[in-house]
Amino acid sequence: MLKLKHAITAVAILNSFSCSSNKGSDKKIPTDESVIELFDGKSLGIWEEIQFGEESVTKVRTENGKIIFDRGDPMTGMVINDSNFKPPDEEYEIIVKARKIDGRDFFCALTFPVPEKNSCCTFVAGAWGGQVTGLSNIDYLDANRNTTRSTLNYDHDRWYTIRVEVTYGRIRCWIDKKLVVNCLIADKNISMRPGPIENCQPFGIASYETKVEFESISLKKVFTNN
Repeated sequence: MLKLKHAITAVAILNSFSCSSNKGSDKKIPTDESVIELFDGKSLGIWEEIQFGEESVTKVRTENGKIIFDRGDPMTGMVINDSNFKPPDEEYEIIVKARKIDGRDFFCALTFPVPEKNSCCTFVAGAWGGQVTGLSNIDYLDANRNTTRSTLNYDHDRWYTIRVEVTYGRIRCWIDKKLVVNCLIADKNISMRPGPIENCQPFGIASYETKVEFESISLKKVFTNN
């Protein structure tokens, strides 16, 4: 947390940006190229657990330097909720290192802002029974029904590096070093899948009936020749 606040005060701040959710409406990130760690290995810090239903049982915690999502009924998740954090309004990438401990559905649904569309989108890994990977929503279709859909086998107790890159006109996503999404978005509608996942806006992570560990979450601004 201290590292993030120090970076914010030391560099210029990007202009404002918001998704359809009002969360994050006064939050900021720096414009430099350095990686901003969004998890300090000790506490949830800028993250807040999402209560998807009426139950108030805590399912998000830190332990042994990891963020742990206990298995949800059906969903577990967290969203950034800090007055010093502002979703990016330019090109950027977010990198998450995660592993599935128990469960058979998605272990990482990463929601992120898409500035040029003034909206948010979700990259989902291992949905619809454990394999479907892609973006929700593209042209009002979720990851199981649009052209970003692919199927991958995700092993339990294996660390995966999930990377999402948002640049003008394109969203790309990797699982480890494998490029799994390369979507041109200039002429497409980008939106959230209606339902509980909307609570993850503008920056959030969720799992579905699956226990997960997260080792690191980082954000950086990227520069392209676009």
